[in-house]
Amino acid sequence: MIVYLATAAHDYPMGDFLAGPGAALAGRVRTMHYEEVLTRDPDRLPLGTWIFADLERLGWQGAMLAARLWRRLAERGCRLLNHPTRALRRYEMLRLLHDKGINDFDVYRLTDQRPPRRYPVFLRRDDNHSGPVSALCGDAEALFTAVAGLRRRAWPRQRMIVVEFSDTRGADGLYRKFGAFHVAGSVVAGHMDTSRAWAVKDIDIVDPAETAAELRFLDENPWADAIIDVFRLARLDYGRIDFSVRDGRMIVWEINTNPLIASPASLRPDRAAVAARVFPRLAAALAALDGPSG
Repeated sequence: MIVYLATAAHDYPMGDFLAGPGAALAGRVRTMHYEEVLTRDPDRLPLGTWIFADLERLGWQGAMLAARLWRRLAERGCRLLNHPTRALRRYEMLRLLHDKGINDFDVYRLTDQRPPRRYPVFLRRDDNHSGPVSALCGDAEALFTAVAGLRRRAWPRQRMIVVEFSDTRGADGLYRKFGAFHVAGSVVAGHMDTSRAWAVKDIDIVDPAETAAELRFLDENPWADAIIDVFRLARLDYGRIDFSVRDGRMIVWEINTNPLIASPASLRPDRAAVAARVFPRLAAALAALDGPSG
């Protein structure tokens, strides 16, 4: 058995996959909620492989309780992915990738009182995956105005980070964001979104050449080794990495430990060639976890 742990409000990423294109796994993968599991006797929980997903939403108290559960499951011989307290969160990971020379941009906490060394920058939350919460700020005055706007909306300053903008436009002026799933050392290329917008959240350009390039990415998986290295640095075993490429070099945006797999967009008829590649490969990688402890 594979147990997929998520918060109760965000169990749909795996749930939708198991109810749809991943239905063949429904008898082998069980979604459970942290709110339920962390209050139960760990010795009465099922044995098998446990994926600690949705780490970004746990908070530190929840992460400590989850780490206690991890220890007991490990003692019982379970295979475990994504340690709740050892895994890096977004801010830590992006700082490390900058220090290692993998990313060319730095990040800052609002509470650091550490001013950005270069502009433009933008604001985003450290604990969700909804993208930027500000426009690009070209100087300190624009950043101050953006922060003031968040303060008026009572957004939590402690969860806000300032991110230096890294321009990954191609020669044609388009932005491309790649996504790939990592499952305990296996990498499944997931998508390539092409957009005119700098904050790429979904495809807004549908073009035969772009579709062909996306399918090549899915089949060739050219950055698999680099992706494995990033997950190793982030101390994560499961999740989806989002990145862009400039001059053949990966620029990493984030790792989502509870990623959408079968979104409505991925199930559209025009995405059938992508779905036919991604869903079976990801299902096979997950099924491979349903075995002896590792």
